[in-house]
Amino acid sequence: MKLKKIHLLFPVLFLVPCLSFFGPQELYNDPNIADPIAIAASYPKDYFMAPINDPLLVTGTFCELRPGHFHSGLDLKSKTGAVGQPVFAAAEGYIDQIKVQASGYGNVLYIKHPNGYTTVYAHLDKFSSAIAAVVKETQYKRERFEVIIDFPADKYKVGKGEEIGKMGNSGGSTGPHLHFEIRQNGKALNPLLFGLPIPDSRKPEIRDMKIYHLNENREVIRSAPFPIEKRSDGVYGIKGGVDTYIAGAWRVGLGVKTYDQSDALRNDNGVYAISVYANGALIYGWTANTLIFDETRYINALCDYTANRKFGAWFYELFVAPGDKLSMYDQTSAMGAIPISVTQNTDVEIKVMDAAGNISSVKFGLLRSENMEALPDEPYQYLFPWAEENSFVNGDFSMSMLKGSLYEDLKLRYHTTPDESQGVYSAIHHIHDDKTPIHKYYDIGIIPSNIPVELRSKAVIARCNNKRPDNCGGTWKGNKLTTQVRSFGDYCVMLDQVPPTITPVVFDDDMRRKTAMSFRINDNFDATDRADDLNWRGTIDGTWVLFEFDAKRNRLTHTFDGRIGPGEHTLRLLVKDDKGNETVLERVFKK
Repeated sequence: MKLKKIHLLFPVLFLVPCLSFFGPQELYNDPNIADPIAIAASYPKDYFMAPINDPLLVTGTFCELRPGHFHSGLDLKSKTGAVGQPVFAAAEGYIDQIKVQASGYGNVLYIKHPNGYTTVYAHLDKFSSAIAAVVKETQYKRERFEVIIDFPADKYKVGKGEEIGKMGNSGGSTGPHLHFEIRQNGKALNPLLFGLPIPDSRKPEIRDMKIYHLNENREVIRSAPFPIEKRSDGVYGIKGGVDTYIAGAWRVGLGVKTYDQSDALRNDNGVYAISVYANGALIYGWTANTLIFDETRYINALCDYTANRKFGAWFYELFVAPGDKLSMYDQTSAMGAIPISVTQNTDVEIKVMDAAGNISSVKFGLLRSENMEALPDEPYQYLFPWAEENSFVNGDFSMSMLKGSLYEDLKLRYHTTPDESQGVYSAIHHIHDDKTPIHKYYDIGIIPSNIPVELRSKAVIARCNNKRPDNCGGTWKGNKLTTQVRSFGDYCVMLDQVPPTITPVVFDDDMRRKTAMSFRINDNFDATDRADDLNWRGTIDGTWVLFEFDAKRNRLTHTFDGRIGPGEHTLRLLVKDDKGNETVLERVFKK
């Protein structure tokens, strides 16, 4: 059969950018390459029961790609679409910790087990009655809604299958579900490797691919689409029946957009493992067995961050950037970079697997074009090596980055534009673009102009990429306002003199037939980076009462629980923002 080839040259524009495993077993004799078969087999398969009684509908898998972090557990959908489904302890043990948070995991419970594992149950609507009483008592004692409660060993024992709460939508949840984790020694483990009853005969879908020109340090020079098509179940190739792709580069890396689905629910979930072979040798491997929480932000290097920011697309980059220290990769010599030749075809195979062992693959050849593409001509002001500390001062602006803040060398673009809008007290400082990821917080400082001395305490560094500015915090160091941020973009100095608003949602003068009162609170700035969120304090007749906060709806709610007797009462609700601007609502009501 005659070899078919495809010539796809890049445009000149620069684009900012229970298992049977799937490689030759002898590869895992290399001490630098973890054997996923042995890792998966080491987990107990019959120790943990499912934390809900109904069929498990999976809407999120372990290490699924999420904005700024890996998903650290398994999301199980509510069978009714509503809160209230019972949640059970997956094994015997004792309650180790409980947290109540306005965002994040919301109401979350941690159980330690005799075998050394810990299970986590997040976004609960309610705790079991005994635990709920302890939580409320602690909240009143500390006069705080958000609390963390650590329990001594064996104080609150639970049996396997004992109900511990109700499935909910608390915290940062976007719908009723249970977020379930299994941890050991402070690390999250893949729950799908513990024998939970989740039938899955579907092979992962490979929906799209990209190819990246790389320099000798595995840094991206440019990228472009790599056209693929499905040829049979689980088998993919270059679109149009083509066998070989020809690129004008010395070395390339690949990227895939891929999802997995279980039998019970056709939801787009993350995959378990991806490997790349060149001429039969493993050059790249990523496996979702274990997650070290301190490494979760390296997702910004694993994924194509630019494509996600621009188009919302999640591509796994199948090569490792020089500053990417994620420990989930196989330590191959190539780390995903594929050198290509003009004369000798490189046979490439990408294999994608789910945790049930279903595999999809893409096979093709790579050749180097005789017509090499020129490097893009990029204007920039500062060169920031990824392996160094970096800083610069330009007039009224300064910035500095710690070593390890970047994943690859950065040709940083910076300029300013004047802004005389009301409430803006500096030029707009344009720091590169928000489609380039940053791993660590970095320092920025701006010397503003014309701020009255009496208003210095109200000054903030604002990120003004969107119509609504973000308050990124602000601390004075001499005549310079400073803060730490973790994204590039447009920054300026503004004043925040506007107090928050309090809007009654459920409240009137006669509350005798009401079970709760609620209020919506808002501010003119969104707090981010080093700025604090709104804080509040509610009292009735001068005594602190619990107002629970739903961050998704900006709603404070006090549920009457018998602490307030019949008669006339005075409510006082104070809400304060990051800069000390406060609003007080005082009302009299009957109960």
